[in-house]
Amino acid sequence: MKMGRITAAAAALAILVSTTACGDKNKNSGSGENSIITYSQDVTEAPAAAPTEEIKAAEDGPRLFIKDVSAAPGEIAEVTVTIENAEAKWNMCGFHITYPNVLKPEMEDEEERTVKRELGDASKYSNGSVAMEWQENLPEELTSNNLGSVFFVEMFEKDHGLDGDVVTFFLKIPEDAKSGTEYPVNFFYLEGDLFQNVAKDKAMEKYVFENWKGGKITVK
Repeated sequence: MKMGRITAAAAALAILVSTTACGDKNKNSGSGENSIITYSQDVTEAPAAAPTEEIKAAEDGPRLFIKDVSAAPGEIAEVTVTIENAEAKWNMCGFHITYPNVLKPEMEDEEERTVKRELGDASKYSNGSVAMEWQENLPEELTSNNLGSVFFVEMFEKDHGLDGDVVTFFLKIPEDAKSGTEYPVNFFYLEGDLFQNVAKDKAMEKYVFENWKGGKITVK
């Protein structure tokens, strides 16, 4: 499936919505090998409506962050996205992470561009998830800094998202990486990214995007 003018966020979210809406009872267990996601439709980009007023961030809300981790040259670094202050407060997320493109994500399906992932305790009641490597039409902000990106989207029935680890990705460290090298792993906001509850509280969502924090991989 070609990304073309559509964003990775819109594509993956539309795919997830279409598959979960089909009534498939096989819930994603957290392993990429047991994914229920299929790729069977094209997605077109819809124009976004102009906001009627500026949204102010909530004073407090869920906090997403990426855990620091270490790995030796040639090893696989386990990069985990965690959330706090969010117990039973969310039902959908869709976000990008970035990393130096010398790191290579472990893939679930190369042709479909799906990335291997493992869901954590915060995703215990997940109805389904998709993780995709963003391979085409990356913005200049990423390409000029030699960054790769993965998009992750997940849905729940009602506000069943919990606190704890949301998802872990697996990035391979180059064989020739020098000890002490630090690779930043950050969040990257792209229009269409989301973090929602059933009430679609935009103030909460804005708080999440304004307060998320990246991490790093340190080479042993």
